[in-house]
Amino acid sequence: MNRIFSFLIFIFCTVATPMVAQNSTTEATLSPSAARYGSVSRSAILAQLPEIKHARTQLDSLRAKYEREARYNEESFRRQFSEYLQIQRNLPEAILLKRQGDLQTSMERGLAFRKQAEELLRQAERELMQPIEDKVDAAIRVVGAERKYDFIFDADLKALPYLNPALCEDATAFVKEKLDVRR
Repeated sequence: MNRIFSFLIFIFCTVATPMVAQNSTTEATLSPSAARYGSVSRSAILAQLPEIKHARTQLDSLRAKYEREARYNEESFRRQFSEYLQIQRNLPEAILLKRQGDLQTSMERGLAFRKQAEELLRQAERELMQPIEDKVDAAIRVVGAERKYDFIFDADLKALPYLNPALCEDATAFVKEKLDVRR
């Protein structure tokens, strides 16, 4: 008797579970508010924010200053090297070695400056972009809560090659609206 009862429960669970799942899937595709997931294009949102244009202008200005200084260092090295080549035949070995050391030091300083400038530019970009990214993230969270999404993902990442439009809604326009971005 116990075996028969267990068998009947097993059959009921096996048959009933797919029917319940199918019923809830059908309801989700038929209801008008079925979009449980949202997607956004962060690049499209960021491209239209005035803060981004200002940040890029600041970064371009800073990049130009570092580039001018790097070119100055390179020109200085070239002048030293050219001078060294012109007088190397007439110098004693001790002075030649000193000049070679000076050239080596100058070249290393120039390379170190380039590396440091690149790191400083990356840091400046992070510092300028972080408040903007935070603002966009806050708007995305507000839109997600208002539209009752389970989650919102960034469509620019190309992590999901297919999205069922009945289950996923493009929330980019809603986020732009929250940020008061004009098209």
